[in-house]
Amino acid sequence: VERLAGRMQHYDWGSSTALADLRGAEPSGLPEAELWFGAHRARSSEVVDGRAPEGVDLPDVAYLPYLVKLLAADRPLSLQAHPDAMAAADGYRREEEAGIGRGDATRSFPDPGPKPELLCAVTRFEALCGFRPVPEAREVAGALGVADHILTLLDDREPEAWRHVVGAVLTGDRAADRGRDVCRLVDAARRVLEGQGPAAAGAPGVRSADVAGADLPAAEVQAAEVVCRLADRYPGDPALLLVPMMRRCVLQPGEAMYVGPGVLHAYLGGVALEVMTPCDNVVRGGFTSKHVDPDALVALLGPGDAPIVQRAVDGVHPYEVPVDDFAVWRIAGRAEVDVDVAGAGAGERRGPDVVVAVAGRTVVGGDLVLAPGEAALVPVADGAYRISVDGIAHRVSVGG
Repeated sequence: VERLAGRMQHYDWGSSTALADLRGAEPSGLPEAELWFGAHRARSSEVVDGRAPEGVDLPDVAYLPYLVKLLAADRPLSLQAHPDAMAAADGYRREEEAGIGRGDATRSFPDPGPKPELLCAVTRFEALCGFRPVPEAREVAGALGVADHILTLLDDREPEAWRHVVGAVLTGDRAADRGRDVCRLVDAARRVLEGQGPAAAGAPGVRSADVAGADLPAAEVQAAEVVCRLADRYPGDPALLLVPMMRRCVLQPGEAMYVGPGVLHAYLGGVALEVMTPCDNVVRGGFTSKHVDPDALVALLGPGDAPIVQRAVDGVHPYEVPVDDFAVWRIAGRAEVDVDVAGAGAGERRGPDVVVAVAGRTVVGGDLVLAPGEAALVPVADGAYRISVDGIAHRVSVGG
């Protein structure tokens, strides 16, 4: 068992205090967005004596098929989706043939594989993920002044409806119209929060509605709040028009959400443990200063199904993950777990394992004590080992 030294990523959306507070450390004064544990061609973890984890082939990420992150978002992340295996391979091939370097800022597919993600909330965590049912999306978007030429595309009998909607909002040559549509939406949302409705009444091409905040359903008020929050940071962004139609998910500590390929999402704020493949395939559509590729994003989108939120209980809780790249358990309260990382036991999954402590005290392998924000690597060669938890920890292993 080896202690892993995490790699801090200082992205501008990161919190300057959340990960420091979790680790009981002094804030660095920089935004601390992600603490990485695992192997990645950009920045891999090292064991505490400075050696890379034994057997890691850093260029090919051959040892660990997953990457574990502690993520602390103080500001919203980009609106994005990830490709499935076929789309990833096709996108990677196209960009390679076009001669776009893997480190180029305009590249969306720097890796040939998919990027499934499981996000496990450590604190209250807020996200936009997937789309509302079509009737609800039409109701909320209409109440916030989204124009009729967008609302008419919301047809629950049309399997490609969400692609049509996202395409109409993010692509094409209607920039002037989109600008007016965004201004109308933001004005309506602000009136909701100020209780000054009706905001949309009489506006051309917009369904009239009484949008006084006190009289509206909670979904419409919450959508208005997210629109205003994002508009303050990304004024004029056409992606704002999609916000009223998306599901707002609020995860409580211990709850988890799987984000599969083709799911439009944007993380808004909070601290979470995130597990994914060590892949950088991200196709963005808005809420970012980075490269956006709306046409590629539209091509990736799935049917807009709701994300499944899993609720954990104390003890050992396995999260359901529909991929073989990784498996994740939450261990909470006072618990001891005996694991055979070599997979010798019935029903055991073969390692290697990464154990990340989140709260309290965690002991791995009998003598390696982890404080919150620390992690251990358990190679397959170690065989059987024990995890003792008085608090909260996560075990991550290979799926199958």
